[in-house]
Amino acid sequence: VTGTWMGSTIVPCTYVPSEGFTEQTLSWSVERDSSSSTIFRRDDLGDHILLSKFRGRVSIPKQSPGNASLLIENLEMPDSGHYTCQVIWRSTDNSLITREVTTTVKVRDVNPPSSSWELPSSLHHP
Repeated sequence: VTGTWMGSTIVPCTYVPSEGFTEQTLSWSVERDSSSSTIFRRDDLGDHILLSKFRGRVSIPKQSPGNASLLIENLEMPDSGHYTCQVIWRSTDNSLITREVTTTVKVRDVNPPSSSWELPSSLHHP
């Protein structure tokens, strides 16, 4: 997934809800420079944003079962990295099932202004 600096991007994570399976926890983590950190966790107690630099910039759909995609807004260059979505379900016999998917996010700089761009002449002469 590619995003533009200061823009927004959606990191996809979807599944087909199955009868007899209840989503227990949902978490998003990011790996960058070989260290991994958890950004977001949803559990019985609600939604938790665990990395302060993502506060106010990330969200996950609430009322749409099967959609755990991560929306990142106001992208910053250091947001580039490998994002892992992990969902744990509890089945009717109380066993746990875990699935995860990793997506690479690249943030690119906005295009620099072209060199032919010039200041209005009124700004050159007081």
